[in-house]
Amino acid sequence: MKIAALDLGTNSFLCLVAEIDKLGEVKILHDEMKIVRLGQELGKTGEIHTEALKRADECLSSFSKLMKSFKEDHIQAVATAAAREAKNSQKFIQICEKHHIPLVTISGEEEALMSFQGAISPQEDKKVLLIDIGGGSTEYIVGNIGDIELAQSLPYGAVKLTEKWIELQPVQKEHEVNLRQYIRSRTEELWAQIETLNPEKIWAVAGTPTSLAAAALGEFDAKKIDGYCLTEEMISDWVQKLRASSVLEKRQKYGFGDRSDVIFAGTVILDELLKRLRKNKIFVSTKGIRYGLAYKMARRLI
Repeated sequence: MKIAALDLGTNSFLCLVAEIDKLGEVKILHDEMKIVRLGQELGKTGEIHTEALKRADECLSSFSKLMKSFKEDHIQAVATAAAREAKNSQKFIQICEKHHIPLVTISGEEEALMSFQGAISPQEDKKVLLIDIGGGSTEYIVGNIGDIELAQSLPYGAVKLTEKWIELQPVQKEHEVNLRQYIRSRTEELWAQIETLNPEKIWAVAGTPTSLAAAALGEFDAKKIDGYCLTEEMISDWVQKLRASSVLEKRQKYGFGDRSDVIFAGTVILDELLKRLRKNKIFVSTKGIRYGLAYKMARRLI
């Protein structure tokens, strides 16, 4: 049986095609990501931008052709922060219906749990904190596969923070200070809870950590990135480099592609997290919501 699991996020759309055997084991056949920026100007207007809807339509048309080429048996898509918040989310739902893609808009807590189940291996024996930095929200989950102790979604992400606080790039010091103060004010209470739970290890998922790892490695190789260790020193160094770079320099010099304009804000979230929890490293996962959804589909269908 073949399935397709889609994560339609605020910044990127991801499509995972997998085969499930009779024992429920999931074999990955294809994994693809496209930057769509569904959350373009959502914080200002409260609506999904017309251009973003057009990009979503084009991306889902491409994904639909891809899934058909694998002759999938079941498709399921989940939408996150942008779809939760937009007043005109029905227009996005209609695009999914046009391409025959069943869509469920999940809550922030569901998003957090699905991300954890996709990113964290059952073989991970430590209590961990997983941080999932999306475009419009950031999820924090503490526990292990068998015992989730905390799962919370906060309504800020790399796109939303950039549009709200970063007016120019290279980034002005004043704007960075305001960005950091905002992150702290929105997260301090949650960080205090996490500190009390005392996770032994931090994992990070989504575009910010995987892009930083790829830049450090000089290439995007999922096998090398999955499990890659970003140290506090590396993240602090990246903050300095990104602060001093234009969007064009981030794209051409460091290879951040379509994330170049939002990578600084995402990196500052990681930097603030390590400083607050007094930790010195973060491990990177290339998986996340789409994997969690695929595993959930496998359990339901077998």
